[in-house]
Amino acid sequence: MYAVKKPDKVDPNEMRLSKWLNCSLSNEPLRHPVVLDKLGNLFNKEALVEALLKKNMPREFWYIKGLKDMISVELAEIPGARESGAVKFQCPITGLEFNGKYKFYAIKSCGHVFSAKGFKEVKSSACLICHKEFVESDKIVINGSEEEVKELWEKVKEEKLKVKDNGKKSKKLRNGDVNGEEVGRLTGTKHGIEGNGTKSDANGSTKKLKAGITAPANATKEVYASIFTSSKKSDFKETFTCRSLPLGRN
Repeated sequence: MYAVKKPDKVDPNEMRLSKWLNCSLSNEPLRHPVVLDKLGNLFNKEALVEALLKKNMPREFWYIKGLKDMISVELAEIPGARESGAVKFQCPITGLEFNGKYKFYAIKSCGHVFSAKGFKEVKSSACLICHKEFVESDKIVINGSEEEVKELWEKVKEEKLKVKDNGKKSKKLRNGDVNGEEVGRLTGTKHGIEGNGTKSDANGSTKKLKAGITAPANATKEVYASIFTSSKKSDFKETFTCRSLPLGRN
């Protein structure tokens, strides 16, 4: 009877390094530009865009609908690491290597990445690189534990509900404007008609407007008033030969 060959054991260290140094989609080494989803997974932007265009996104990343769901991140490279053939990253404050042994966070508002130790050592409400203000909820843990990922997922659901509620409010406001137009049309107030069927006094408003205007210097009231209305009655008298002409126009 043949002995069943046991599957090779996967080295936990290799799994850890792969998760932190490789793209979650293509499994190729991370290289700029790098993006992060809201659950803390890292991707090469090029590989992600390709998957979105071809519509072959793996089921485990079903929640990624487009680049709007991603955050562009800035990983600080270890000096000289690129020359060795493998780009490796570190915390720009503490120098701790980005390899899964230490906890790292990305700031959602600017995309810069720091170790948890770096945040503790330099306590600030502004990014330590670009100095952009941020709040605690802007920090996204990278490759977090199962519990941390659950917390991030709850935040994602809350954000989606807020967007949905804001969309409903905007729709109600738009409908309110339209309904206002309809009310104006039905009551007759849109074109200066009052509810009782009488026309509103538009000339009264004009007179009030004119009353508030100051006459220019060196102009008599009669001359200035003549700009807007006929200030004097015409002396023109109707005769037999000009009976067809309108009176009051000279």
